[in-house]
Amino acid sequence: MDHDEPGRRTGRPRPGFVPGEQRGRPGPRQQQPRGSARRSAAPRRLASGRGGARPARPAQRPQRPPAPAEPFDVQANEPPVRAPDAFQPADPVTSARLAGTSKPGKSGKSAKAARPGRPAKRQRRDGRPGRDPRWFFVAAGALGLVVVLAAVALVVLGGRDDPPPPRPAAARMGPVAASGPAPASYSSSPSADAYTGIAQRSADPAPLTSAELFPSSASTVTLASGKAKLTLKGKRLDGDCAPAIWGRAVANAFSEAGCTQAARTLYADTKRGFALAVTVFNLKSADDSDRVVERLGNGRGGGFVRPLNAAAPLDEFGQGFGMARGLAMGHYVVVSWAQRLDGSGDEQDEALLSLLIEGGKSPAVLGRAAKAD
Repeated sequence: MDHDEPGRRTGRPRPGFVPGEQRGRPGPRQQQPRGSARRSAAPRRLASGRGGARPARPAQRPQRPPAPAEPFDVQANEPPVRAPDAFQPADPVTSARLAGTSKPGKSGKSAKAARPGRPAKRQRRDGRPGRDPRWFFVAAGALGLVVVLAAVALVVLGGRDDPPPPRPAAARMGPVAASGPAPASYSSSPSADAYTGIAQRSADPAPLTSAELFPSSASTVTLASGKAKLTLKGKRLDGDCAPAIWGRAVANAFSEAGCTQAARTLYADTKRGFALAVTVFNLKSADDSDRVVERLGNGRGGGFVRPLNAAAPLDEFGQGFGMARGLAMGHYVVVSWAQRLDGSGDEQDEALLSLLIEGGKSPAVLGRAAKAD
């Protein structure tokens, strides 16, 4: 055996074998003897006494080479920066935008260049272009302006027409009492020319209010002679005239006249012994008022006005001598009823006559007549 040839030695490593290298794990390559690469380049035949060729080892499974490392600049000690034109994103939509095309796959058509001074479109999270949010504010402002203009036009156009006059309340009459008190003396007067402006309820349709009927200025009634000062003891306003009257014949007269309201007040001076009841009725016309005040005088035994109930000594109001007066004032009727609490007096009693005149000065009716002139 030739000892000078290391390739003929028993146990010599095979060509390409690196000592210390395991399967699948590359190890550090040791330095080979000089000339080994040249000698191992050509296959050598074995001696004739040693048998045939050595059987080939099964091929090893090729290992996946590791990913090549990024080139590293040793001098700068920093990885090189790639040029912008070498970057190609995998997203076709983004690639198309970077390339200047409007849609992916149509690289031949370039997108329109953005106008100078015009903001770029916003992009949503999914990559699609979104609308500029300022357009929403512009649209909302335009819509609000349209609504305001429509409201102004409605007010201007609708304000030209006068509001419709209030409708008078519908006349209704409930059941009336069959009996009640009545004065010993009664007189009446038809409507005068001073109430022509309120002769028809159609010209004065608004119902009477408590503020008109019971103002603070009308809380007392004073006799002209100064012998008595009556204060307000009770007041009531009804939308049905039935509680303020009694008797079937009188009820029919008020129902035909279209009575819709009845306001009653009761004044008294218990020290001087005077009482006064005032009732105001709201009818259809002055003609109806004239007929009603006349009817009250004709049938005092079969019906009359009912004063308010009150505690003693006013609970005896209507008993003894009393004087009443019915005034037609346009489409209103005012009935005043004066009496001494002890039931004394006669038709010549000046104090009672003075109370009748003061009771006929209804502030509500006089105020309506003044407004109509």
